[in-house]
Amino acid sequence: MLIANSVTAPVRRPSKLPSTEPFHVAVDRQLKSGHDTFEDAEKAALKIKNRYPHLHVAVFDAKEGRHKLIEQVKANSVPNKNRNSEWNAGARGNTVLAGRKH
Repeated sequence: MLIANSVTAPVRRPSKLPSTEPFHVAVDRQLKSGHDTFEDAEKAALKIKNRYPHLHVAVFDAKEGRHKLIEQVKANSVPNKNRNSEWNAGARGNTVLAGRKH
């Protein structure tokens, strides 16, 4: 017959204390840094996104429980005209319509 031991298990403490900042930078859904204002968090997030554009970067508002996705700022907002002209030039080359080469 087994007798229960009167020793209780030690209380587990979290490895990280909960953050008290209202805004956080989240990289690939992991909170990385806390900030007092949305603007500070957004600046930090933009630095990360511009340096590593393939990462999923967002600002998390702890009070509202919402994420705002950060998009990379493009240096030139004008569409690339060369891309369309290259596509059209290739299409104009050797096209075959109804069995005839034009």
